[in-house]
Amino acid sequence: MSKSEKILRRLENLHPKQIDLSLNRIKVLLKRLGNPEKKLPPTIHVAGTNGKGSTLAFLRSIFEENNYKVHVYTSPHLINFNERIRLNSKIITNDFLIQLLEECEFYNKNEPITFFEITTAAAYLAFSKIPSDVLLLETGLGGKYDATNVIKTSMCSVLTPISMDHMNFLGNSIKSITKEKVGIFKNNVPAVISKQNIESFEIINKESQKKKVKLYAYNKFWKISKINPTNFNIKVGSENFNIPVPKLFGHHQLYNSGTAFTVSKVQNILKLNDELTFTGIKKTFWPARMQNLKNGKLKKIIGKNFELWLDGGHNKHASDMLKYNLENWKKSKLFLIFGMLSNKEPKEFLGEIIKYFTNLYVLPIHGHDYIKSNDLKNIYIDCKQKIISKTKVEYALEDIKNKCTKGKIIICGSLYLAGEILKKNGTKII
Repeated sequence: MSKSEKILRRLENLHPKQIDLSLNRIKVLLKRLGNPEKKLPPTIHVAGTNGKGSTLAFLRSIFEENNYKVHVYTSPHLINFNERIRLNSKIITNDFLIQLLEECEFYNKNEPITFFEITTAAAYLAFSKIPSDVLLLETGLGGKYDATNVIKTSMCSVLTPISMDHMNFLGNSIKSITKEKVGIFKNNVPAVISKQNIESFEIINKESQKKKVKLYAYNKFWKISKINPTNFNIKVGSENFNIPVPKLFGHHQLYNSGTAFTVSKVQNILKLNDELTFTGIKKTFWPARMQNLKNGKLKKIIGKNFELWLDGGHNKHASDMLKYNLENWKKSKLFLIFGMLSNKEPKEFLGEIIKYFTNLYVLPIHGHDYIKSNDLKNIYIDCKQKIISKTKVEYALEDIKNKCTKGKIIICGSLYLAGEILKKNGTKII
């Protein structure tokens, strides 16, 4: 283990025996650190269930293309923890990360604190020390009691699509989950709202009135239409724009890019050039979101006659997005390699998509409690698809190659699994 990994392991052991959703622990630590959360660049705060990371990736690319310096905070990471913190677009160095973690560890004084809380404090410390033009800030889960929500204000709040996830923390209904997500709203700070279900939007609207938040909502202020293979139309306010289709794969990425574009138009702090913004959208890359692995060690196993796709989606909304692609691919032989944490809902995720696959291979997720093949067999007793347990992704790929001469292979169910796959394949995180 590297020095930074050893420190991170120690910080994980500080986890409280009982989790109470509050901001008290991180506020105490931040005060001891000199309140770095009050010394941040203009901030765009993003919450939601799906599409947060992709929306931030679009925003980062937009601002970078317009020659602005951009800090970014996202989670979880895929391969290395450093991915979570970008300082002026560059992934944080080990040396600086170690310095920050040791400072947070010292001032925390061995008191109970969650891993996300203390590492978020480290991120704020980093962002406060290095000047930048804008900070893109992603919540971990929820909003109201999320560790990122210690900031007093922001330049814009963003809500991506809200659906069922993290129910053990946020509640078992869309209503309760939405109430947590809207907790990032700040008084008199505008909010851009992605496409939402009716129940969520009612709560969003009610909270916005309480805090005098001006909403720029999908179908109300902005809307996508006329989708073509190379471009699509978006109406923002009274203006129409023709935007190139991003290289990020999937119909849902049009809406994520549309959310980011709307943010770029309604924020009034940084001046942006539309043509540079369009270029930024087109160029955006975000790993493990319907990523086509065109080369690498795993791709070499299956050869050129198979396509290998990787997606970290793990809930119903992500499954719906995947189904859109599977419907277009149904003429091909489709194979699913699946791994999911045991606190997720495999039946919800697989319910509408399992029928598309010839076989379903179940993998372990190392270091985590995960869904076993027998769990799925008990759920899908009458399933026509064969559910096969494999200890390694390599074994699943070899089995597929022995059964078929060509097709499409989708690996999905967890960002943790996606990270393992990228590492094994030798794919770099840019």
